[in-house]
Order: sequence, then structure tokens, then C-alpha cells
Amino acid sequence: MMIYVANPLYDAVFKYMMEDERIAKTLLSALLQKTVIAVEMRRHEYPNISRDAISMFRVDFAATILEDDGSKNLILIELQKTWLETETLRFRQYLAVQ
Repeated sequence: MMIYVANPLYDAVFKYMMEDERIAKTLLSALLQKTVIAVEMRRHEYPNISRDAISMFRVDFAATILEDDGSKNLILIELQKTWLETETLRFRQYLAVQ
């Protein structure tokens, strides 16, 4: 019997996995090193309007996290995946301006 495992490096597989709240909470908790109480996937955005050569995949989340002191905070998270070094550089420059 052969078992196939979906590779989360592919956009469609990653999106499918992250639509599962349990998986999204687990992954985001690991990345943030905080307890994620609730997570909601937001609208996906593609910066290339014509979509003939998508260069970046984005997934947005709204997550409620539990702080060490017991307080709760709502945070917005944007995960990005790109195939072009210039896209990453452009995003870093945007953050530097902020």
C-alpha cells in the first residue's frame, strides 16, 4: 500500500492545511512562541493583478494570543512566500521605511 503525503511547499496544499483551525493554531503558536487561542484566515491577496506570473503568495490571519500575564491580544499576521529575491528585498525595504 502506497501512502501519498501532500507537500506544504505548494501554495494549494499550504492554503488547504492552514484553513484547518487546529493546524493553523499549532503552526502559528510555534512561530510566535505564544499560545494562540483563536485564529481566522483572512482574504488572500496576489500582488500581480493579471495573475499571469504570480511572484508572491500571501496568507493573512487574525489571531487571538494569550500573553504570559493572562491578557489576550488580537494580532494580524501576514505570511508570504516568494520565488523571486527582488520581492523579498522590496518587502524588507518597505519594513525599513516603517
